[in-house]
Amino acid sequence: MSRRVLVSQLALATLFFALASAEAQDDKVKPAVNRYGLVVKYRKPGQDEFDPKQKYTLECYEEEQTGNGLYVCQTGSLSAVTKGLFKGGDGKGVQSQHGLEITVRPSDTKAKDKPKFAVECFLDENNNNLLYVNDKGAISVVPAKYAQKTGKTIKGHTRTHGMNVRVRKAGDPDWSKPTTKTFAIDVFEDLNNGNVIYLCESGSMCVLPSATAGARSGKGTAPDWNYGLDLGVRGPKEDKITKDSKKYGVEVFKDTNNGCQIYVVETGEIAVVPSKLAKFLPDKEKAKDPDNKRYFDLGVRGLDEDKFSDKTKKTGVEVYLDENNNSLVYLSVNGQIAVVPGKEE
Repeated sequence: MSRRVLVSQLALATLFFALASAEAQDDKVKPAVNRYGLVVKYRKPGQDEFDPKQKYTLECYEEEQTGNGLYVCQTGSLSAVTKGLFKGGDGKGVQSQHGLEITVRPSDTKAKDKPKFAVECFLDENNNNLLYVNDKGAISVVPAKYAQKTGKTIKGHTRTHGMNVRVRKAGDPDWSKPTTKTFAIDVFEDLNNGNVIYLCESGSMCVLPSATAGARSGKGTAPDWNYGLDLGVRGPKEDKITKDSKKYGVEVFKDTNNGCQIYVVETGEIAVVPSKLAKFLPDKEKAKDPDNKRYFDLGVRGLDEDKFSDKTKKTGVEVYLDENNNSLVYLSVNGQIAVVPGKEE
């Protein structure tokens, strides 16, 4: 059983009907509002000091349809904050809290080198959110409600468990094809504040407050696959999704160690829904089609840009309602993902 929802050539008639609906919806879409921009520095593994040349820019947007906050890095990495926990700001900066150097198991057991990442934690002074950034440009936000500042003594991290997950390429119902990829994901506790860090060997990262991540079993059990999706994303110059638009295979798993829900894209990008908010598709129930809600073309200013202009780099972001659990899925044109649980109002 593939239990995968295909949005591809397998159902062209249905697809183009959906596209017509999506195009009609686009006429009603209000643009996301830019609240402020940030510049964050990062270190590479092995670096003790910051290099002034190593910086990433990112923008914070508020989605008018839902009130959700959406952080977008210049790398295209996304992180979303639900309406009830999001506050905008007036252009303040960030305070460095602490840094971690984290090694992740490779999925290839024969690999000689283990992926290593430098992870920085910042306090966003606009709203007291915690902002995690790694040297690959992956970002993840912990809302202020759950944010705990770093104490005087910098602590490290500890690994709690790990897993390997397999992801089919968009359009592939068969797991046995050579295009099916395997990714290793390790899970860590940040000992400075108790946050839970999911880090993939690809460099993608998602950080959860320990208060919502759920207690871990300590058994190190394998994840349970729940269902799969194929999601199309328009590019900046595309008015609608077509058969030529980029499409990504996405698999949804249950982390059986703590009950969290993990979305994994064929690119190796991940998003994690905390166990207290996760909803899973019951066994043997057919997966529902995702509902394409809208599209945003979000600008991210470079280090030398004070204002937005026609030259500002843009990231296309498609928004879907995952009908299987009522979560909103934000997927960028490059395959980065963020998920907000709960149906939009």
